[in-house]
Amino acid sequence: MISGTRYRLTVEINRQAELARDIARSQAEVSTGKRILAPSDDPTGAARVAEIGRSQADEAAWSRNLDTAATLASRADTTLESVATAMDRAKELMLAAASGTLSADNRATIAAELNGIAVDIASLIDARDPRGTRLFSTGDPLEIPVGAGIGVAPVDSRAAIFEDIDTPGGPADLVAIIEAAAAAVVETDPVARQAASKASIDALDAGTGHIIAARGEQGVRANRIDDLKERLIESKLQLTEQRSDIEGTDLVEVIARLEARKLTLQAAQAVFARVNQNTLFDLLS
Repeated sequence: MISGTRYRLTVEINRQAELARDIARSQAEVSTGKRILAPSDDPTGAARVAEIGRSQADEAAWSRNLDTAATLASRADTTLESVATAMDRAKELMLAAASGTLSADNRATIAAELNGIAVDIASLIDARDPRGTRLFSTGDPLEIPVGAGIGVAPVDSRAAIFEDIDTPGGPADLVAIIEAAAAAVVETDPVARQAASKASIDALDAGTGHIIAARGEQGVRANRIDDLKERLIESKLQLTEQRSDIEGTDLVEVIARLEARKLTLQAAQAVFARVNQNTLFDLLS
């Protein structure tokens, strides 16, 4: 009699312990929103989740790189806009100086402003990015990895944008074109000044056209970066959805199961308490 009672007590205790474990498991699924809490829960699913996690980590790094690339591209566009504005002003000054009605002092003032523009453009060319390095690299353009085997150069090189500009007088860099214009304005010989001024105006036109083209190219680079960012956002959403489908839990189902297990455990504990009291009383009597 005592042996049989002990056996039934052990069985009931084990059953209630199993119910308690089920409840704890369901509570964990509800709190985490995941049905895979350990690799043993679903080895195949856990392996796929780990693979997706690695892809998400990679894409997070690529997203940060794309943000950096977008910042550089935007800063380059702003800088080129400033250069284009400076070139337009230089052209205005040269046209005014070429009219032939200005005094030597007036032409000297224009030359001083042109030299100031040359200094400003040189400063823009040497602009630094947020990391403290040159925005326009002196070597090959900086390429930033933004995907598996994918890299972008958010800004072209200094040489491609500001040097070896094709002018009627031959290749020249932008600063030299402005400096030559300043020198032409103060040329003392009228005939030489007229010839030099015309050559400088032609060179300024060539330089302005070159900067406009460079800014257009910069826009293409920025658009590509934006496209890559959009693709990465779409991929992020897809990976998140895939991961949720694999490891996510059905909260409605789990909560319903949790409440049912709680009721079952409460009822079992109540019955166990009554039965255990009766059995103990019987044994003592």
